[in-house]
Amino acid sequence: MIVATPQNEFWYHVSAQAEIPIAGACDKSIDVPKLLSLIKEFPSTYEHQRHYLKFQIKSDPGLIDILRPLVGVSDKRMYLELSHIFSKTKFAPADGTNILGYGLFDVRKHPLPYFKSLLHSSDVRLADKSLETILLFLEERKLLAVLEAFRLLSVKQLTSIVDTLILTKEVQQAEAKRRGHGAEFALAVFLHRLGCKMHPERRWQNPMGFQDPNVDRVSFQIAKKQKGHTWSLDLILTGETTNVAFVQSLIHTSDPGQYGVNKSDETLRIRRDLDEHNRLNGTAKELWGLVDGVGFCENKRDTLDKMLTAFDCFIQLKTLYKAGLRLHHLGLVRIKAIRFHPQFYTADLAHKMYNKYARSDILFSRGTGPMPGTEIPAGTASLSI
Repeated sequence: MIVATPQNEFWYHVSAQAEIPIAGACDKSIDVPKLLSLIKEFPSTYEHQRHYLKFQIKSDPGLIDILRPLVGVSDKRMYLELSHIFSKTKFAPADGTNILGYGLFDVRKHPLPYFKSLLHSSDVRLADKSLETILLFLEERKLLAVLEAFRLLSVKQLTSIVDTLILTKEVQQAEAKRRGHGAEFALAVFLHRLGCKMHPERRWQNPMGFQDPNVDRVSFQIAKKQKGHTWSLDLILTGETTNVAFVQSLIHTSDPGQYGVNKSDETLRIRRDLDEHNRLNGTAKELWGLVDGVGFCENKRDTLDKMLTAFDCFIQLKTLYKAGLRLHHLGLVRIKAIRFHPQFYTADLAHKMYNKYARSDILFSRGTGPMPGTEIPAGTASLSI
């Protein structure tokens, strides 16, 4: 039965990774013509290959951004690795400092543009050593073998490999993060269309442009972030005079890992603090969860299973309509009718969801007939206001 347990409902409505929208755009470009130009004259012998690459990278340090993905190294991974390598690299074995001029007992993080800038340093010795270090980093990851293999491909074949293999890996981490923001944005847009007030109030306009709000752990009023004294949330739904519901977003399209376990534990702590606040103040403020993604199946017990019952309302992209139904129950919006998508719900399943979440003053529909008021898409159903 779809509503027999929260888990049944969650897994019936769970979104595949591709169904969770990406907020903004991830840069998926590699300059294929420049790559083709590079490999066109790529030599066949090892020494000539190294000499050729040194010359090309020295002439255009931007090539590093093309070569790096070819060996499966992200921008962040490369600058962290180079930060470590450079911190231990000396000009001479007896030197007490590294080539960057500081002690060997420290590792200082530098972004990738910093290392590229060293290639044109006025200190020729530093520039040459930096070039050799960066080339060795790429060479150890089989760059020369990759370029030699690419030299045998046609333009069409190379473009296909870049698009389907290299760029997919290059952007997958950035896309995973942006899918979380995409889900939050979808909820914010839906709530705005219902007329619900929220904080940040313009989250529905820009999914990436606002810092997550923090609330004091005792008063549950918006407060400046302070470790141990505030909770970070993703959205706060507000009534005329007070905060009504606090939304925590947890979207996992891959293994949630320790981060997911920690966030689930945090959910339980927020729940306890909010219950205590409601008890002391005679209020009924709610904790909501925007929870979705097949990644939860990697560790159900320590993430999803212990967390679902902590929410007064949990929402998925396919069940955005539940947010509207709950707001109607709280008196914050007026829902006239709900239409369940017959392609997704059998009549029995639609009625079970309706009976659990909708009040009797909301009209039920699963057909294609007219609906009263203005119809708003809401996942696998639509609401009329």
